[in-house]
Amino acid sequence: MKHMKRDTYLSAMLTLTACLLTADLWTRVMADPPTLGSAAMAQSSDPGPRGVGSTAARAYEQRKEMVKLLKELNSSVKGLRADLSKGAIAVRMSEPASK
Repeated sequence: MKHMKRDTYLSAMLTLTACLLTADLWTRVMADPPTLGSAAMAQSSDPGPRGVGSTAARAYEQRKEMVKLLKELNSSVKGLRADLSKGAIAVRMSEPASK
């Protein structure tokens, strides 16, 4: 009798596992259905945005803008350093006016 219970339990667990794997496979296939014929597409040499959708394109444009702004900031800081080194900027301290 003990042998029968173990076989029933194993059969139930294997069936449950098979059902869960089938459900997982089904949801994966429905999320990204395979195409029967895929055409070869030419790839551009432009190292533009990678990824899917407009989010990748926006992120790429934002990175380009940030690089541009950082270069401008770097040139401004270099100019200030040069002015400080030449002594073109003078700092004067004075007492605040009393009210």
